Amino acid sequence: MKGKVLIVGGGAMGTCIAMQAASRMDPLKEPVILIEKGQLGSGSSGRAGAIVHQTYSDRALAGMARDAVRLYHHIQSSTGRSVGLRRTGVLAVVEGTDQERIEKLDRDLEMQIGLGIKTRRVNAEEIRQLAPGIEVADDAVGSFEPEGGYIDPARAIHTFGVLARGRGATTRMGVRDLQIEIENGKVRGAHTSAGFFETPNVVLATGSWTARILGGLGVELPLTVVRSQETFLDIPPMDHVDESEDVFDHSGDSDLETRFKPDPLELMPVPHPVILDLTRRFHLHCEPHAELTRIGRLGPEALTPVKSLRNLDKQATPEFIAWSREALAPRMPIYKDMETKGSISHYTTVTQDSRPIVGPVKGVEGLYMVVGFSGSDFHLAPSIGEGIAQMITGEPVTAFDPAFFAPDRF
Repeated sequence: MKGKVLIVGGGAMGTCIAMQAASRMDPLKEPVILIEKGQLGSGSSGRAGAIVHQTYSDRALAGMARDAVRLYHHIQSSTGRSVGLRRTGVLAVVEGTDQERIEKLDRDLEMQIGLGIKTRRVNAEEIRQLAPGIEVADDAVGSFEPEGGYIDPARAIHTFGVLARGRGATTRMGVRDLQIEIENGKVRGAHTSAGFFETPNVVLATGSWTARILGGLGVELPLTVVRSQETFLDIPPMDHVDESEDVFDHSGDSDLETRFKPDPLELMPVPHPVILDLTRRFHLHCEPHAELTRIGRLGPEALTPVKSLRNLDKQATPEFIAWSREALAPRMPIYKDMETKGSISHYTTVTQDSRPIVGPVKGVEGLYMVVGFSGSDFHLAPSIGEGIAQMITGEPVTAFDPAFFAPDRF
């Protein structure tokens, strides 16, 4: 099979790249092909909590997150497809004794507001009003962005895949045993369990497997795979929800357009906004359609490196579950006696400087990588998809700053 570009990996990054590349290429003369060893969204990004916020300290990342939030707000009205957006608002909290983080929060707010992000500084009383039941000292401060929230990762990836195919891309599932063929320093194609794909461009959107694939080509990068874990708790009481009908199809299999009716997820009440506790280092959000609340560690620095990508335990460790409950109880006492409703675990790839690696692989013409997002896939995927498509087609890259993500910075 021949194509202009072969995208490897069917998560948030891969499907966004396919969607953007297909919109720029003739489906007959310049086919876009996406291959995935499982199903779309079956990897780490499909298991993520998929919080979407714009509270980044790096200007480049904040701008990309702003663009992603805007896309998610308008994608249903413009395409008729839902990403399961729930605009709960995002509340970041800092203890008054944490002066260094307060100063950083104020600097970040100034930058974010300058980028056109709708966010504001809030005091302790406003924090209590925004998140009923939260415990903060009178000198606590925070930021609140009303347009943030979360999306349904499986539905979002499904939507990106549908839009990519609608623009002419081909998606092939169950394709394994990737071996990239290079001839005279240029990509010639890729051998797989589904045969040979002849193409001058290969994009690796392969997450935690990227280092192993590149290592086979003699390319070494400072990538670390860590284990990300989340605990599920029972959701606090909220207004009555009519359960007489299935208002939200969570299977991701439906192709019915939702252009002319509201997204049912948006109609479900939540007891509090997404909470980013910058002092206690956890994130928390409610998923009313699943009747649970997720809690996880904030930031990759506390995550545990993994030695093997095989046989991942898909549940969190007892130690992590205990930590999550201990971290949460003083801040949100309402959860102290809530039942644990399970847990989840998946891989995340991080870099030495906590910035993703995006762009061409040095010394191999036509090979590109997108890796090291530290759990920020859905914040950055729309811009990454557009920027990689611009690179491949020879357009000026305007979707992001290539130098900020350049692989050769190491």
